[in-house]
Amino acid sequence: MNVKGATVPFDIRLIAVDPNGDRRGLLAHPMHIQVAFPFNDIPSLKFSYSMNAPGADMISTPCEIGLQWSSDGSTWFEFSEGRFLLIQRQGDQIDQAGVWQFDCPSYLWVLQKAVTFANASIEPTNGQRVFNATATSGFIMQTLLNDAVNRGALTGFSWTFNSSTDSSAAAWGNPMAMGIPLGTDLLAVLLRLVSYGLIDFRMTGARQLSAYMPNTTLLRDFSTGASPVALRAGRDVTAAPDVATLEDMASAAYVVGDNNIRQEVVNVGAVMPWGRWEVGVREVGITSTTSANNIGTTVVLRGVQQHVQRTREITMYQARHLPLRDYRAGDMILAPGDGGGLEPMRVRQITLTRSARGVVAGNLILADRREDYQLRVGRQIAALSARP
Repeated sequence: MNVKGATVPFDIRLIAVDPNGDRRGLLAHPMHIQVAFPFNDIPSLKFSYSMNAPGADMISTPCEIGLQWSSDGSTWFEFSEGRFLLIQRQGDQIDQAGVWQFDCPSYLWVLQKAVTFANASIEPTNGQRVFNATATSGFIMQTLLNDAVNRGALTGFSWTFNSSTDSSAAAWGNPMAMGIPLGTDLLAVLLRLVSYGLIDFRMTGARQLSAYMPNTTLLRDFSTGASPVALRAGRDVTAAPDVATLEDMASAAYVVGDNNIRQEVVNVGAVMPWGRWEVGVREVGITSTTSANNIGTTVVLRGVQQHVQRTREITMYQARHLPLRDYRAGDMILAPGDGGGLEPMRVRQITLTRSARGVVAGNLILADRREDYQLRVGRQIAALSARP
């Protein structure tokens, strides 16, 4: 749709595809589309469609949905993270309009249907499959994926990394011993590795997973140089709401681990408006005072920071820089920060919507340096509490 005054007729559309197969056709009459692309997490798609509309027969049986975008209205591209599984729908059987709502997770969701088995030659420890201290995130994921494929699971799924190198051919680093409870699905394992700060990932094809060393390939910096991606108020950004909270503030942490480990850590120099605030931390797997002290230290350092969620409403019709085309989740861009001035921020999530009239809108969730710091602290806590 070309809105009056628009400089770029950005649009999105949906394609139905056979399971692990070929294109069925265009879903030309969606009543509403909402798609979210979070960084290091699972993309999701919601849409509504009348079962009386042309094309409804293509989504009456299990299928995949591909999300395509165009910035000129004629050339269309399927976004590399835009393949979804049509596995949930709801509607009213006596509704004359026949409108059904569809919730579709990313194709990556199939990793929930492959679980962690015991190693054929190594006995589990406390019900866990144990990887020793030399295991990297790539080695762990490659091992579990290969095991699943050998059992006949994950048909059609592929990946571009191996146990030695990531998807950019960089050597894996940051090994860490960990135990994975038997029966844990592989998507949960992948997200656990993300929480430890050991891996970044994204889908780079309809059914293809790529994974990288953290803060390398997927940290594209478009905030500097002669032509930065700068989202300016009034042109690219129509609203810039922030939600700030002091709920996580604390100057003292009481860490409780295994084997009667109890450790108090106090941030003596912290400025607390209401005096000493305490937080309790129960971490299964902590068996030393040193680790407990490290966790307590990271918690109280995080406790002096206010948490800010930064949402930026974006327009597609006057914008110079467009999502999916010019930037994606994980990238560094310039956007309005405190006081509305441009600041370097990392895109944490892109959400797009399309109405029945074809009007496309969207918003971004951004992280500034403070939030990136809090994320690093959270990863330190997760890594310290990993039980081998």
